[in-house]
This record gives sequence, structure tokens and C-alpha cells, in this order.
Amino acid sequence: MTARRRNISGTYDAGNYTAHGYANAALGSTLKKLVLIRKIMADLYAAGYPADAIVLNPADWATIEIELFTTAAGQTLYNVSSSGQPYLFGLPVIQSIGMAADTFQVGAFKQAYMIHNREGVVVEMSDSDSDNFTKNLITLRAERRLALATEKPAAVRGGDLTPA
Repeated sequence: MTARRRNISGTYDAGNYTAHGYANAALGSTLKKLVLIRKIMADLYAAGYPADAIVLNPADWATIEIELFTTAAGQTLYNVSSSGQPYLFGLPVIQSIGMAADTFQVGAFKQAYMIHNREGVVVEMSDSDSDNFTKNLITLRAERRLALATEKPAAVRGGDLTPA
């Protein structure tokens, strides 16, 4: 079986989001990752794009949960999960292995991007491919045609989680 796919341009590709622009010095001395995320949420809200999600690499989310919300004695200070969905500052945290470690995005994703669905999922079967008939094989082809359009790149901000 061979799979062929063409990837949709991601939200972290150039032109599909806005770099946050914060330097390390502007974030204070403690809890810099949380301060950065919260400042970007405020910036987005002030610009008319109230954030609806935070995207983090699972390793970065683990760092936030373990190191920042746990005492030295191992007691949890803050519950950041509701029914298995992690939350931070009231926003759902989407853990994605597609997000490189030490990078993130915060944004109004529903306003920023639009999926244009040209054709739903089409599944076709055939025994007429090469010698499938004589070998009693079936070839399957599944296809979907869509595009992700960036409508408002200013509605999503991201970059280095620990800026220089």
C-alpha cells in the first residue's frame, strides 16, 4: 500500500502568524513562559482578537505543569485540566508534536484561518489496477480536497517560548 499526501501549509509557516516581538528583559524575573503567554493574550484582546487556544509542544506543557505548578514537596498548586483537557488562563491548551519544542502560538484561530472544503472524502475501490484481478486484490484510493487560508495573520501570535 502506498500513501501519497500533500500537506496543507501550517499555521507556523511564514506569513500565517505574527511573531510576538517580546524580548527576555520585558518578561520579568520569574515564570517567564507564563508571563509571555499572558501578555500575548492581552495584546490579542486589545487588537480585537480574543484568543481561543494555546498551542504548545507536549514537552513544554509538561515543563509548565511540573516545574511551575508543583511545590518542592511535590504538591500540586493549581489544577490546569478539566475533563482531561488542559487549560491555561481559561484557554484550552492544544499539545502538538508538530509544534517544535520551545515554540508556541496563542491566537484567535477561528478568526485567523478558514478551511475551504472543495470536495468531501471520496473512497474508490478497484480490482483493475495492474494484476489485482488475478491476485484477488483490491486497490483503495481515498481523497479529500481542501485548503487552509490565512485570513488574519495578526490574530495568531507566536515564536520562541524563551526569547533572547
